[in-house]
Amino acid sequence: MLQTENKSLVQYYEYIRSERRFSSTTLATYKNAIDVFIDWKFKNCAIDFSKVSHRDLQDFIIEEQRNRKRTTVHNHVSALRSLFGFLYENKHLEINPALELITPKLEKALPKIFTLSQIKALLAAPLVALNNKKITQRIALRDIMILELFYGAGLRISELRNIRIGDIDFDNCALKVLGKRNKERICPFPLAASNAIKQYLSNRSMPLQKLLLEHNGKLLTVREIQYRLKFYLQSSGLPVDLSPHKIRHSYATHLLNAGADLRLLQELLGHSNLSTTQVYTHIDSSRMKSVHQNCHPRA
Repeated sequence: MLQTENKSLVQYYEYIRSERRFSSTTLATYKNAIDVFIDWKFKNCAIDFSKVSHRDLQDFIIEEQRNRKRTTVHNHVSALRSLFGFLYENKHLEINPALELITPKLEKALPKIFTLSQIKALLAAPLVALNNKKITQRIALRDIMILELFYGAGLRISELRNIRIGDIDFDNCALKVLGKRNKERICPFPLAASNAIKQYLSNRSMPLQKLLLEHNGKLLTVREIQYRLKFYLQSSGLPVDLSPHKIRHSYATHLLNAGADLRLLQELLGHSNLSTTQVYTHIDSSRMKSVHQNCHPRA
């Protein structure tokens, strides 16, 4: 039976899309998880969530743990808890079968980051490519600006892509950013990024609202931005698995290692919860030793 024929499920998807404001990626993840469960429980039968018991959900998760990665199982449990919570709260169910469903614990992997020397090589890469006549001046200026903003302001790729020129405060070197779930924040950026933006704009012929609009009037896609980074990683001899988001990880880690306050970093990154920011507290052993020696009364 098609999910679109189940009214309660349609209402749930509209709820997480419009009220919870889930991103398109999260929506797709939740829909996939629910698809998998529906196929497991109902197969070709009509969808009837009132027939789902707590034992059903437990059995489903046990099977999932045998065949899927822990992160996938975690996502599936989260989606099911969200769905059945919504159905119960909106009187579609008399009991919530997912109420005590346990979410598998995830091992928190430390984010892979750029070293300072790798960041310097990456930021210099567009100019090197220009000097070697591999790219045009217009492309070089655009890509220098992109990399300087990625590292200088710690932006997500979606935030960078959607920058409006009117949101840039050159006097204070600050940028208004619309982050996840339409949460607005101010991101400071260094003088190098400011100069890169000005140079790029001075060489752009069309007065356009969005910063990353191309000469053909189209907005640079996420895939194109990712491709440009891969190009510079490869040309600089850097690991090609270092993604745009790992530049953001590097920004956060380098700030913390230089003594930035964790709560300030939370605001800069646009994290709703401090626990999300705490993953960046993996500092190198040399700084640990330095902090201990400087701060401990008997060091």
